[in-house]
Amino acid sequence: MQARFARGIAQTPLTVAAREYLLAEKASMPEVGDLVTVLSIDLETEFSVRLNAVAGPDLWYGVIYAINRGAEMLVVAEGLELDDVVSVRRQEIASVIKADHHH
Repeated sequence: MQARFARGIAQTPLTVAAREYLLAEKASMPEVGDLVTVLSIDLETEFSVRLNAVAGPDLWYGVIYAINRGAEMLVVAEGLELDDVVSVRRQEIASVIKADHHH
Protein backbone atom coordinates (compact mmCIF):
# COMPACT_ATOMS: atom_id res chain seq x y z
CA MET A 1 0.00 0.00 0.00
CA GLN A 2 1.46 3.33 -0.99
CA ALA A 3 0.53 6.81 0.21
CA ARG A 4 -0.74 9.12 -2.55
CA PHE A 5 -1.28 11.98 -0.11
CA ALA A 6 -0.20 11.91 3.51
CA ARG A 7 0.23 14.85 5.83
CA GLY A 8 3.71 15.74 7.00
CA ILE A 9 5.54 13.60 4.45
CA ALA A 10 8.18 15.13 2.21
CA GLN A 11 8.22 14.46 -1.52
CA THR A 12 9.16 10.82 -1.16
CA PRO A 13 6.33 8.29 -1.42
CA LEU A 14 5.57 6.33 1.73
CA THR A 15 4.98 2.61 1.32
CA VAL A 16 3.52 0.36 4.01
CA ALA A 17 4.58 -3.26 3.59
CA ALA A 18 1.36 -5.24 3.36
CA ARG A 19 0.76 -8.96 3.56
CA GLU A 20 -0.16 -10.38 0.17
CA TYR A 21 -3.27 -12.49 -0.40
CA LEU A 22 -4.57 -14.47 -3.32
CA LEU A 23 -8.32 -14.00 -3.48
CA ALA A 24 -9.64 -16.87 -5.55
CA GLU A 25 -13.28 -15.80 -5.62
CA LYS A 26 -14.28 -13.50 -8.45
CA ALA A 27 -17.13 -12.31 -6.21
CA SER A 28 -14.60 -10.68 -3.91
CA MET A 29 -13.12 -8.51 -6.69
CA PRO A 30 -13.19 -4.99 -5.23
CA GLU A 31 -15.08 -2.13 -6.84
CA VAL A 32 -15.17 1.61 -6.21
CA GLY A 33 -17.15 2.24 -3.02
CA ASP A 34 -16.15 -1.02 -1.34
CA LEU A 35 -14.40 -1.08 2.03
CA VAL A 36 -11.26 -3.23 1.92
CA THR A 37 -8.88 -4.41 4.63
CA VAL A 38 -5.10 -4.26 4.27
CA LEU A 39 -2.89 -5.88 6.92
CA SER A 40 0.67 -4.75 7.58
CA ILE A 41 3.29 -7.42 6.94
CA ASP A 42 3.70 -8.02 10.69
CA LEU A 43 -0.11 -8.58 10.89
CA GLU A 44 -0.29 -6.16 13.80
CA THR A 45 -1.89 -3.21 12.02
CA GLU A 46 -5.14 -3.35 10.05
CA PHE A 47 -6.07 -0.54 7.67
CA SER A 48 -9.65 -0.18 6.44
CA VAL A 49 -9.67 1.66 3.12
CA ARG A 50 -12.73 2.95 1.24
CA LEU A 51 -11.98 2.64 -2.49
CA ASN A 52 -12.85 5.77 -4.46
CA ALA A 53 -11.19 5.33 -7.90
CA VAL A 54 -9.66 2.75 -10.21
CA ALA A 55 -5.97 3.49 -10.72
CA GLY A 56 -5.17 0.69 -13.17
CA PRO A 57 -5.48 -3.06 -13.59
CA ASP A 58 -5.68 -4.51 -10.07
CA LEU A 59 -4.91 -1.11 -8.50
CA TRP A 60 -7.27 1.29 -6.70
CA TYR A 61 -7.08 4.62 -4.89
CA GLY A 62 -8.83 4.93 -1.57
CA VAL A 63 -9.02 6.82 1.70
CA ILE A 64 -8.03 5.33 5.07
CA TYR A 65 -11.28 4.99 6.99
CA ALA A 66 -10.00 3.21 10.13
CA ILE A 67 -6.74 1.92 11.61
CA ASN A 68 -6.70 -0.85 14.23
CA ARG A 69 -4.00 -2.70 16.12
CA GLY A 70 -5.68 -5.53 18.01
CA ALA A 71 -8.59 -4.01 19.93
CA GLU A 72 -6.97 -0.55 19.84
CA MET A 73 -8.26 2.06 17.37
CA LEU A 74 -5.53 4.37 16.10
CA VAL A 75 -5.34 7.72 14.32
CA VAL A 76 -1.77 7.19 13.04
CA ALA A 77 0.18 4.01 12.23
CA GLU A 78 3.29 3.33 10.17
CA GLY A 79 3.38 6.95 9.03
CA LEU A 80 -0.20 6.97 7.73
CA GLU A 81 -3.19 8.76 9.26
CA LEU A 82 -6.95 8.54 8.98
CA ASP A 83 -8.17 10.24 5.77
CA ASP A 84 -4.83 9.80 3.96
CA VAL A 85 -5.17 8.83 0.29
CA VAL A 86 -3.44 5.57 -0.64
CA SER A 87 -3.12 3.21 -3.58
CA VAL A 88 -3.90 -0.44 -2.91
CA ARG A 89 -2.90 -3.41 -5.08
CA ARG A 90 -5.26 -6.38 -5.48
CA GLN A 91 -2.72 -8.71 -3.81
CA GLU A 92 -2.71 -6.54 -0.65
CA ILE A 93 -6.45 -6.82 -0.02
CA ALA A 94 -7.21 -9.24 2.82
CA SER A 95 -10.99 -8.82 2.68
CA VAL A 96 -13.71 -6.90 0.85
CA ILE A 97 -16.93 -5.52 2.28
CA LYS A 98 -19.15 -4.73 -0.67
CA ALA A 99 -20.78 -1.31 -0.80
CA ASP A 100 -24.55 -1.25 -0.96
CA HIS A 101 -25.10 -0.08 -4.53
CA HIS A 102 -28.91 -0.13 -4.17
CA HIS A 103 -29.43 3.39 -2.80
